Amino acid sequence: MTRVIGISSGKGGVGKTTVAANLGLALRALGKRVLIVDCNLSTPHLGYYLGITDYKRTLNDVLLDRVAADAAVYNHDGLRVMPASLDMADLIGLDLKKFRKTVVKLADPTKFDFVLLDSAPGLGREAVCVLNAADEILFVTNPFVPMLNDVLRSIGIIKQLGHKKVGVVLNMVTGQGHELFEHTVESVLAVPVVGSIPFDSGMAKSLASGVPIIESAPSASASIGFMRLAASLAGVEYTPPSALSALASRIKSRLLELSRVSDIRVPQSREYVEREMFIQEGQRHGDEDESG
Repeated sequence: MTRVIGISSGKGGVGKTTVAANLGLALRALGKRVLIVDCNLSTPHLGYYLGITDYKRTLNDVLLDRVAADAAVYNHDGLRVMPASLDMADLIGLDLKKFRKTVVKLADPTKFDFVLLDSAPGLGREAVCVLNAADEILFVTNPFVPMLNDVLRSIGIIKQLGHKKVGVVLNMVTGQGHELFEHTVESVLAVPVVGSIPFDSGMAKSLASGVPIIESAPSASASIGFMRLAASLAGVEYTPPSALSALASRIKSRLLELSRVSDIRVPQSREYVEREMFIQEGQRHGDEDESG
């Protein structure tokens, strides 16, 4: 049976899409068949995080009955991805009532072990659609009081939608005294913390390069955190690299990074930024949709 997991957050900026992208890749690394759906229809970001640019059909097209669901699924190095449209015009006429039926069609056990729904943040209509369609929910949050309040409100909504398995993923954790610890979070929310992702300065560079950290730096502490989370969800064992091996890998990655400093400096020209903003093929410069 395909497991449909909603990756949600009470607010933006906590790293929800970062978790969704890296978790999907981690599950794939464990041999699982994974589909990630960008369900943030208003402000889709998944394509940026994965470095995907070659797509024309999206979740929007599926909800607008322009194409079948399979036509909007793309192969990204073994990971399947359904992006959302960057064109604001594709928000007009969307019928969110079709979302749950679309997810049911996608959750084909002959094709996928996991379907990850990268939700919009908060508790708007798009986010509630994910909470309703998913069988399990992972709330991504940071270890601070205000963020927990947002999660608590979201859990209240879930209780109204029926029984669902809920877990919390703490992201950008440093383990310092100014943060809430796992046992405190579990006590307040009455929900288990199923994963803890360490803060990693390399995460920002991975976003700038469009290469998730689990691929660019597999021995980084954050990457190991994602692999542990994936292994826990998949019910398999994961042995992290030894301290010596991890250190050697980090040194190698750091030297490689230093040798490519010019490659990761973002050009400051308006032309570059506009080109990167409109990554979706067929959307640059207001190109018309070829589907008619």
